[in-house]
Amino acid sequence: MPARVPAAKLRKAARMLLYRSGARPGVKGWELAKSLGGDYLDAVLALNSVLELLGLEVIAVDEKGQRLNMEGDLRKALFLVVLKENPTVEEAKTSGWRIDDLAVLSASLLYLLAKGGRAARNELLSVLKLKFKGPRLSYSLERLIRLGYLEEDGDQIQIGWRSRVEVDLDKLVGVSGLSFKP
Repeated sequence: MPARVPAAKLRKAARMLLYRSGARPGVKGWELAKSLGGDYLDAVLALNSVLELLGLEVIAVDEKGQRLNMEGDLRKALFLVVLKENPTVEEAKTSGWRIDDLAVLSASLLYLLAKGGRAARNELLSVLKLKFKGPRLSYSLERLIRLGYLEEDGDQIQIGWRSRVEVDLDKLVGVSGLSFKP
């Protein structure tokens, strides 16, 4: 159970974590420590208790998108607010996602998982073109790369840090009916 945190500190933590302040979501641990003091982790844990009622949670991740335990020195970690459960289609639409973009993301992630987490860009594009028609495909892929859901490394596309953080990849594989281990 987190220590009792003053309401002003809890509000400040919520504002820092919930309001986006740049292209990359989240707040670094050192920024929270600078603004909230040395007990910033107590404020984050207290905020987590409040956000739980709303189906949200604060998580800490490393630079590769791997979740970290909420203990120890997390000044280098990135803190993000994420959904505790998968959004409905209606919630995804109202958050700015088009259904075809979600479909491209899902298909891309499944293909990349089947290929061990990475594939050649032109290989991924040719697979996606079999399922998705029209000029939006290239735009969707570039948007997913820009947002961090996919990453580009030379001519290779790989699963991005945001997909590792925000998408339950095991559940995605289970939903698709595929039976493989990446």
